[in-house]
Amino acid sequence: MAVKADIEDGEEIDIALRVTGIDEWEHDAIARKIQLEDIDDAAIDLTVFHNNEVANFEWQTGEWYLLENVVGNEFRGEMQLNPGYDLTVTLLDDPPAAVENGKSSGSELSERPVNQSGERGSGGAAATTSDASDGEEFVRGSEVDDSSRPTADGGGKLLHQQPLSDGNYLLQFELGSLPELSAHEYELRATGSGGIDPDDFTNGIEGFTAKAANYYQSRTGSPVTTADASRRRIYATEKLHSTISIHGYTVKPVHQGETTLEARSYTNDGPLQEFVKQDVKRAVAGRFEVSGIDSIIEPTPKRTANSGLFEAYRKYKCRIRVDADGTVICGVNVAYHLESTFSAAEWVQRGHDIAEVTVEHDTDLYDSARTARVKEVIDMDYDDVLDGPGVPMSEYHEKHVEQDVIDSMRAGDPIIADLQYGSGEDSIFPQLLAYCKVIPTFDQLGRVDETFLNVIHNESRMKPEERFNVVTSFVDLLGPTPYFGFDPVPQPTNAGYREHQIRNRPNLRFGDGQTGFYGAGGLERKGYGVYKTPESFDIIALYPEDEEDDARPYVLSLLNKLADYDASPTAFDRDTYELGSEFHYSQHAQKASDYDAALIVVPDADEAAAADYDDPYPEFKRRLGQLGVPSQMISVDNLGNDNYRGNICSSLIGKAGGVPWRIDDVPGGVDAFVGLDVTYDHATKQHLGAAANVIMADGTILASEAVTKQAGETFDEDDVANVIKHVLEIFAEEEGRPPRHVVIHRDGKFYLDIESLISRLDKARDLIQRFDLVEIRKSGNPRIAEYDESNSRFDIADKGVAFHVHNGDHSYLTTTGGKEGSPGTPRPLQIVKRYGSTDLETLAEQTYWLSEAHVGSLSRSTRLPITTYYADKCADFAMKGYLTKGSVIRGVPYI
Repeated sequence: MAVKADIEDGEEIDIALRVTGIDEWEHDAIARKIQLEDIDDAAIDLTVFHNNEVANFEWQTGEWYLLENVVGNEFRGEMQLNPGYDLTVTLLDDPPAAVENGKSSGSELSERPVNQSGERGSGGAAATTSDASDGEEFVRGSEVDDSSRPTADGGGKLLHQQPLSDGNYLLQFELGSLPELSAHEYELRATGSGGIDPDDFTNGIEGFTAKAANYYQSRTGSPVTTADASRRRIYATEKLHSTISIHGYTVKPVHQGETTLEARSYTNDGPLQEFVKQDVKRAVAGRFEVSGIDSIIEPTPKRTANSGLFEAYRKYKCRIRVDADGTVICGVNVAYHLESTFSAAEWVQRGHDIAEVTVEHDTDLYDSARTARVKEVIDMDYDDVLDGPGVPMSEYHEKHVEQDVIDSMRAGDPIIADLQYGSGEDSIFPQLLAYCKVIPTFDQLGRVDETFLNVIHNESRMKPEERFNVVTSFVDLLGPTPYFGFDPVPQPTNAGYREHQIRNRPNLRFGDGQTGFYGAGGLERKGYGVYKTPESFDIIALYPEDEEDDARPYVLSLLNKLADYDASPTAFDRDTYELGSEFHYSQHAQKASDYDAALIVVPDADEAAAADYDDPYPEFKRRLGQLGVPSQMISVDNLGNDNYRGNICSSLIGKAGGVPWRIDDVPGGVDAFVGLDVTYDHATKQHLGAAANVIMADGTILASEAVTKQAGETFDEDDVANVIKHVLEIFAEEEGRPPRHVVIHRDGKFYLDIESLISRLDKARDLIQRFDLVEIRKSGNPRIAEYDESNSRFDIADKGVAFHVHNGDHSYLTTTGGKEGSPGTPRPLQIVKRYGSTDLETLAEQTYWLSEAHVGSLSRSTRLPITTYYADKCADFAMKGYLTKGSVIRGVPYI
């Protein structure tokens, strides 16, 4: 019986291994790493790339598998495994006999074949670490410095001292109680007969009031916040006496009396919440780097790159909520904050593009800690006079920088760039890049030190046990807070929420009324056939001339797979094209205008980027999109890959107007769902709204629409109204009547006048009798994990766990987790009810089942409901020119 010691670098081997963990990666090449053990309990990792045949294989933690033709790969002195070209994975009914016998000698393996189905990935080979000869002047870190390993956090000891019982827990903590609070109300009055000019402040009078409140709370050391900002009213927990000066105005606080703020009041919970935030911020000040309650950074790095160029610090984000009964809840998330140890000037000198890079003042040199975004490097001397201050830049810096540093800069030729410190054009100022450090994004870090990026990427995906321990240790440091004296209990709490488990059941319907759990379960294992075939399904296949020998049999195998799904094409043709000019591709695409769908074989993206021919992918996508012909691309690297065939066929059926499967039952009596999303176009620096994902209650999509450009992260109210008009038209065309109940999902916040939109919709009650407005928020939500009392540890919670707030308008929902092998601790969605009569429990169940309705993958559900997931895909395709903006799109050509 083979064991880890038998593995040789670059050699194939057959070995039986047990899965101990699954680590998902957000990486262009690597899909995930499977953590395994051999029969002697020796640990070994299998790296799975996006373009592997096992890219979407459903590994089950705790199960034994026989891996045949897997390849050894020595990495940093440690033997790992990579998939070979002929890798076969077989699930074993029982552990190898050698496990039972306690020895590493031969035994028979009991096997049962497992269907492997996967989704088309982005392709690419194994990620390799280049040396400095690749053109980078930075010295790449080959490993992490052992001296910067994290120390024990102590949270586990705190957690396990508490009497936790079995069950699911939100990663949030009870700080204390604040049912009511007596506060002083003030009106801010400015000297002079003219009063305050709103144009002197960002956001006008509201901006002035917020700035004054912030000034007072900084000066007094006690909580101060806005009351009615438009009327220059603020609340203070202590009396205010002094006048202040803001932008040349002398401001005096005029006492308006005392008021009692009550947690049960809808209008008072905001000020109470802000008071608590300020108290928590003060509790950690001095021990952490604090720029806000959502940016609390440990003072020493947890990891340092071996090159010394980058450091990673733990960063905590707190969210405060005051329940109606006064219970103060603090949700905490932990991540990594990256910093560079070199100046932004060095970044430019080493040949990297600095435009649009975020930088921060180097506080070792500069006395003001501010961040900004680089606009461009400018031709300016250090002694040139600044327009605003009217003095040379070097003289202006005398109040911010030590004189010897200024002298050294003046003696050289420093790099100067325009930096944008705010959102307006008036916030752009020149600055020496030597006084700033680059704030590295993951993308920037990956270009310079990919090894360190991979380390940080892995460690940031904390499993539940580690995440809960780290956060518990942090919360234990918060109390007692300086003003309210909150002394939090270092134990997760579900206070203020009630738990609800959405029952996992065979709720996807296939052909002949048969139901199953997921796509592969119905189409592959049960052989049910698709729910609905396209009315017309004429297909054309196009592939490069040089790839005909491989492409032709693979395309024919897809036809056989479609026949297995009871969805054979009504007609099929094939043709070849020559790799060359984009103009030739456009002519070939024109030939497909008479077909219902096109299968296009294209080179791998990396190969096309390095070749002397034009990449055919974008041109075929763009031209076929304009012609209204949905296309399914197949990378040359994936020809012969059986695991992608099911996803390709399912996607093709959906794109052509068929329905591979639908949801059997969705609660709530809904006729239609609508998805709204905004996608940012970096080229034009505009937002492109994609709306009109009109989805029936059973998860079948009627149509999509890409709408107008947006000025910011918002939907214009008229655009939303037009979307709903199209919903009425499309639904009536399909069903012969208007929809009685519509649920509208927005990806993120609505950012529009909800009351005005409701008023407009109310006037159409004869057409839409009921409607709900719901926000699907993806980030910043408390994690959910399952506590196992017998093992005293937190594990990944099952899919479908929801927590509904008792006195409020939101729920937290896990749509991934359990046996899906989710990375780290799965990220719940927050479902926020903005308007409507549907209860939170029903809204959560609707969202969950819509996350199971994605027809582009047979084996994995999406984290998001297809309402917003498809809206995002539609927006992205429209932004790239693959769809025609403003037109109604049938089917799902963008998946």
